[in-house]
Amino acid sequence: MTLDLFSVSVMTAAVVVIVGVIYISETLIRRDEVSGRHWSIAFLAGILTTIAYAMWAAGAGWVAIAAGNAAFVAATGFIWIGCRSYNGNRTLWAYLTVGAGMAIAFVAVAAAGPDGGDWAGVVWMYAVLTVLASLGVWETARGRLARTRTTIALAVVLAVEAVYTAARAIVFLILGPDDPVFQTWFATIPASFVTIALVITAAIVTSILRAGRAGMRGYTNLVAADGTDRILTEPQFRATVTDVLERAAEKGIGIGLVAMRIDDLPFIAKAFGNEVGRQVAVAARDAVRRTVEPLAVIGDDGATLLWVCDTTWDAAEARRQASRLATAVFEALRNVPDAVVPVVGIGVAVTDDFGYQTSELIDAAEAASARSAKTGDISVLMAEPSRSRPPAAAASDPTASTRSEN
Repeated sequence: MTLDLFSVSVMTAAVVVIVGVIYISETLIRRDEVSGRHWSIAFLAGILTTIAYAMWAAGAGWVAIAAGNAAFVAATGFIWIGCRSYNGNRTLWAYLTVGAGMAIAFVAVAAAGPDGGDWAGVVWMYAVLTVLASLGVWETARGRLARTRTTIALAVVLAVEAVYTAARAIVFLILGPDDPVFQTWFATIPASFVTIALVITAAIVTSILRAGRAGMRGYTNLVAADGTDRILTEPQFRATVTDVLERAAEKGIGIGLVAMRIDDLPFIAKAFGNEVGRQVAVAARDAVRRTVEPLAVIGDDGATLLWVCDTTWDAAEARRQASRLATAVFEALRNVPDAVVPVVGIGVAVTDDFGYQTSELIDAAEAASARSAKTGDISVLMAEPSRSRPPAAAASDPTASTRSEN
């Protein structure tokens, strides 16, 4: 069977539209978090890309090519931005980068005009896509995404896109679009099949990732429904901690951050019922609020993580405070009826080791809490900067090893 260009373009458009509509509809229904909304924009851009290319295959002019190329860049760019927001990193410069890439892709086609042909500006688009996909791979190797096995599939998707688009650009420049090698492996028809495979895989992986983040959001919302729970949401917590760290850095005051994770919470809800799961969440959160200092800042990620940020901590004081917190949480969870005591991981990071950058401090504490959760009991791990560099350098590198403090 021989497939013509228009048929393949329509088939690709159908797949992308169906997957994109389902993904976007689920986002609207769930009122998803910011990373899920960014990924939804990526799928929306993918829909616009396929529509534009289908119009081009049907005989539309250079405007359809320019719009399709710019939308293609946006699709990859917002996958990367979604990864950054998932990790809790700032996205302003990422927006500017993606916007610049879209402008480059559009202007490259517009500059060629009606006489540019079907492949006008394509090398510029390939270059931008390679850069954005590579940035996405880099982002999946950092922060929370690096601690999630599901992320491997997303990293593979982005890596394949980066390598494939780079190869398309190289072969296009060396051999030209009419060469048999390019036509066999890198022309529109073979590229469409690669696109379909990548879109389906990306949709599955990002759905799993955002479901993992949102799995227990209902419980935390119920906890705060009566107004007595003053625990901040993740964006509120990060903004508050950023302000605290800036003022603490000016005065030379030490800051400690505790990350407490209860990864078993969704499984408890499934095994013992939603009400029991909610009671476990309430007990843990109440124990944290009762135990920490009155001026401590408390936040959560809407799922299974709680953070505590407090001032005037050195490493020794941080260990004592976190150990006291672990004991209080354990006692609270033991008293929850009809539930098993979940595994609780507690990690601590201090500014003496990681500096005054919010993301570095939170990432270090979360990495330690993940290690702590693997011990199988409620233990405290202190995050340490890499021994290969002095503590001051660790502020720019969130990589940390851990030591156990029970």
